[in-house]
Amino acid sequence: SLLPSAVHAAASLEVRSQVVRIQFSWYQFQEFPRHVMGRTYVNLQHLDIRQNASLTCIESLISQLPHLSSLNLSDCPNIRTLAPLATALLARTTLPLSQRDDDGGVLQHEDARDDDSSSSEAPFVVDNHLNPHPSNQQHQRRRTLNLCHLSVRGCNLYNMSRGEWSDVFDALAESSGPMERLTLSRNNMSYLQGNIGKLKGLTYLFVEDNDDSSTNSTNNNNCNERMKKHDDTIKAFELPDGLSNMSNLRFVSFCGNNITRLPKTMGRLPNDCGIRLNRGNPHLTYPPDPSCRESVRAMRHFFHEERMALLRGIVLFAPHCERARRRANERLYRPGGRGYLICKERFERGLL
Repeated sequence: SLLPSAVHAAASLEVRSQVVRIQFSWYQFQEFPRHVMGRTYVNLQHLDIRQNASLTCIESLISQLPHLSSLNLSDCPNIRTLAPLATALLARTTLPLSQRDDDGGVLQHEDARDDDSSSSEAPFVVDNHLNPHPSNQQHQRRRTLNLCHLSVRGCNLYNMSRGEWSDVFDALAESSGPMERLTLSRNNMSYLQGNIGKLKGLTYLFVEDNDDSSTNSTNNNNCNERMKKHDDTIKAFELPDGLSNMSNLRFVSFCGNNITRLPKTMGRLPNDCGIRLNRGNPHLTYPPDPSCRESVRAMRHFFHEERMALLRGIVLFAPHCERARRRANERLYRPGGRGYLICKERFERGLL
């Protein structure tokens, strides 16, 4: 009776190894079961988690699914950091000496195990301080993400520091996917860190509805009145200058973030990049003309004209400064002037 059961288990495992997409909706769990998902769904590429109020950390799923190319986290309010995306690059795996070649390279996959239970695979462990002198039983290697699409919506990322965001964007920039689509919406963010400019392969960027006051007041006149009275207390969403480095960007949306001004470097985005700013930014005053915010070409023309106007002002102002300097010197050092009297007294004291 054991043989059919073993055959059924092997067949079930083979079928699960062919699964590439899983979606969890309204399923409540705090983290992935350790080592189970990674060994059961070894080829999982697309993971979608929605309406999970219990999930607090994504380290367990990032470390178990090295082939993950698409990750969607939607309405998981207790996720407060994406730092595991960066620490996954510093993962360490322990392999027996028999699984390494003479040069220290890996001979087998991490799931390979000897018959002896003492040589079984150890789990991935986040280690920010890699041992420079590993023991004979450890093989350390640098892992990279395989993400192409990352969507994080409805999480609370307002406490993430700029350093954590920097590490996350660095990790995404090194993804072997490469990263093509990034969504960071409804996460209560107040800024976009500058290292996002390292995602040079990114084609679609959605950073929307991170300001509740602006999105909720769209159809509420009372909220609009309160916003007008308290403009000084409203915290604006910050956009970095590094956006111009994303040379493959085709579409970007910053709706619902309460942006007050656009960085001048946005005029360096590709000409065919679509920009959406028409909703949820009631305090956007720069560029002042709404028509200048509709396309990259319009922004580039506005910022160019502004630079040229500044340059023309400097060129025209320089002769006035020179004439004013000469006129001041003439009045100061002519006979009877203050400068003339001071120089005269200094000369006379030098003769004594």
